[in-house]
Amino acid sequence: MFRSIILATALIAGAGAGAQAQACDAEPQFAAHRTANGSVRAQYNSVTRGEWRQVIHFGEEIASSGAAPGQRAAALTNLCAGYAATGEYERAVAACDAALELRADAWRAVNNRGVAHWLAGDHAAATADFNAAAALAGDEDEVRANLSLAQCD
Repeated sequence: MFRSIILATALIAGAGAGAQAQACDAEPQFAAHRTANGSVRAQYNSVTRGEWRQVIHFGEEIASSGAAPGQRAAALTNLCAGYAATGEYERAVAACDAALELRADAWRAVNNRGVAHWLAGDHAAATADFNAAAALAGDEDEVRANLSLAQCD
């Protein structure tokens, strides 16, 4: 019986270690932003489907329009995700920075800038952004997932 307890404990410990390793292998998560604006909603839907060229198309269109600052900030936040997902990391960071100029508390922009840094290989800058996003919205799923990923690095 004692041997069974030891074996069960070892199996549980091994399963826990495997679950931790699996969590560390995850990719960072983008945080899409949706507003009442129809184009931003369409862009948001494109983010959720991973249709990155559409995300970029909508984002560039809205960012250069006369839309309200909140609408542009949301579009730029999503545009940041689109650029990062297609490997255009510098453009991604610039889009997130532009969103943050319009709305300093835009946690999704901070989060997505962190993802862009992460995908570019700058894990220190990514971790700083993930921590900043947590200070703004630490209870959001994407923020928590990205903080966990950064701790595995």
